[in-house]
Amino acid sequence: MELSSRPDRGTGGGAPPPVSGGSADSGTMATSAPLRSLEEEVTCSICLDYLRDPVTIDCGHVFCRSCTTDVRPLSGGRPVCPLCKKPFKKENIRPVWQLASLVENIERLKVDKARQLGDVAREQQDAQLCERHQEKLHYYCEDDGKLLCVMCRESREHRPHTAVLVEKAAQPHREKMLNHLGTLRRDRDKIQGFQAKGEADILAALTKLQEQRQDIVAEFKQGHQFLKKREQHLLDQLATLEHLLTEGREKFKTRGVGELARLALLISELEGKAQQPATELMQDTRDYVNRYPRKKFWLGKPIPHMVKRKTGEFSDKVLSLQRGLREFQGKLLRDLEYKTVSVTLDPQSASGYLQLSEDWTSVAYSSLYQSTYLCPQQFDCEPAVLGSKGFTWGKVYWEVEVEREGWSEGEGDGDEEEEGEEEEEEEEEEEPGYRDGYEDWETDEDEDSLGEEEQEGEEEEEEEEEEALESCMVGVARDSVKRKGEVSLRPEDGVWALRLSSSSIWANSSPEMELFPTLRPRRVGIALDYEGGTVTFTNAESQELIHTFTAAFTGRLVPFLWLRWPGTRLLLRP
Repeated sequence: MELSSRPDRGTGGGAPPPVSGGSADSGTMATSAPLRSLEEEVTCSICLDYLRDPVTIDCGHVFCRSCTTDVRPLSGGRPVCPLCKKPFKKENIRPVWQLASLVENIERLKVDKARQLGDVAREQQDAQLCERHQEKLHYYCEDDGKLLCVMCRESREHRPHTAVLVEKAAQPHREKMLNHLGTLRRDRDKIQGFQAKGEADILAALTKLQEQRQDIVAEFKQGHQFLKKREQHLLDQLATLEHLLTEGREKFKTRGVGELARLALLISELEGKAQQPATELMQDTRDYVNRYPRKKFWLGKPIPHMVKRKTGEFSDKVLSLQRGLREFQGKLLRDLEYKTVSVTLDPQSASGYLQLSEDWTSVAYSSLYQSTYLCPQQFDCEPAVLGSKGFTWGKVYWEVEVEREGWSEGEGDGDEEEEGEEEEEEEEEEEPGYRDGYEDWETDEDEDSLGEEEQEGEEEEEEEEEEALESCMVGVARDSVKRKGEVSLRPEDGVWALRLSSSSIWANSSPEMELFPTLRPRRVGIALDYEGGTVTFTNAESQELIHTFTAAFTGRLVPFLWLRWPGTRLLLRP
């Protein structure tokens, strides 16, 4: 049986040829070629290293035992030899002890050869001769730092100097070198250990990233499926409503055509009678109003109440969908793009008109000036306070909650809902179809009532002006903002904020710009993009965009609160 890792030659099975005696050079020449030949025979064709624990397979080729375990079987079949491609059974693998012994002998021979070459080189080094006397250099002159032979040591030049044997002189240097070598080896071991640990950490991080990639794909796939299913469900409901409205449209059109035909016949008949001579006309003086009654077709309902109710419910679903998707998109974008931070207030900047909580996360207004914090950094005239944490880069987000009785985004919706319910009840009382009889609706303008309305309007404007004085501001400011005296609190002064009152919301631009959000925000989200140069204000609950400032920011930016509104508290939320 052929025992070889190559298909074209065997191992020979014999011992390596003897190494001839003589000089080192002749021995090297005599052994180099056979040694290389033996090395080729005991080299694994898979790992290209010496055969370690050599084994043979069914075809006769020899490999390392560990290498045969790495041979992968074909799909549905047995593993094949990497050289001849013949299949083999792993249970037929047998060890080759002769090759294992041969590998050990070759390695021992290489070590002996290297030792011989080292001895020759050492002898050549030891045989260094004095250039002057051609004698071996046995001594070292510590005064001149030179190697000396016996004659040089006894010469007039070096006799008074301190000379020691070369080995003795080299011993301290060798010890230092060995000590440093030990240090370098320890550094090498530390580096290898650190590198191995770092490689393991990197592989663990890469594995985690791969798992997160799979999680992301799975989550978005599930989200797409859910949204697609909801989309189809809403489209099916929409198609049903469209079908009902289309059928109702045809019925309404048919009913209108019939009514127009009836009226055309009555009009034609009355026009004919109206053209009759007086003698003929007076022969039939019956009540034409009751004989030809009016039917108020326009009082009928073109859309049945059931369809109208379902259409309204569907509109509510669409609004809920829009609101939900807007909240989801806003929250997802905020969580992925911005870092939510916890911020607190700086008591040293707080005006004396403000009362801060013990944890410095909320503030209330007081009409009485408090001297709790007397610091040169505080606002003296404006009831303002800055945040203690500043930002000079990045994207950060925090929220400010407005806590005030009656301040909620749903205020005013209840009356509208009640009015809507009353209208629906009135519609339910009216039966669809034609109506008999006739009613006149006349509207007379009452000058006195108009005057009262104008007076009420003026009073409301005055109330709004008074309410505008009672307001609060939330936003960001440069920490170098002016704090003494009256401050305009505009972007050019380093303040970007919203002003909120019971009447409206404004952006503190120049001039101040009134804003009209759909809902009055109970929690205001503030998103600062320092490098992007934007401050974005949103309704933190509905994710509705309220306003965005753009600017080229410089310096340190901090949260900013301004409050002159009794009964109101502003709270910082993470």
